[in-house]
Amino acid sequence: MDKILNLVILLGIFACITMIFFLLIYIVKKPSIFDKLIASDLLAMPLISLIVLISMYYKTFSYISLILIITVICLVGTIVTAKFLAKKEVFSDDSK
Repeated sequence: MDKILNLVILLGIFACITMIFFLLIYIVKKPSIFDKLIASDLLAMPLISLIVLISMYYKTFSYISLILIITVICLVGTIVTAKFLAKKEVFSDDSK
């Protein structure tokens, strides 16, 4: 049973790495900034899945903080980028 689980985890790791590779190609090839924004948001999911599968393979919980940090960075980056693309400014100056 343990060998089957390790094989499935390794196949999942391979699938995540393949997904990350194709998303990076998509980011480079597409000219639109909106396509690049969506692809970079999508990049977080296989990256987090890859870290979860690696922690399952090594049977450790020490990567959980890394997953939380990546999630927060991706969330803040998405919000800031979307706000910049909508208004062309990140911080509004309300004092004027």
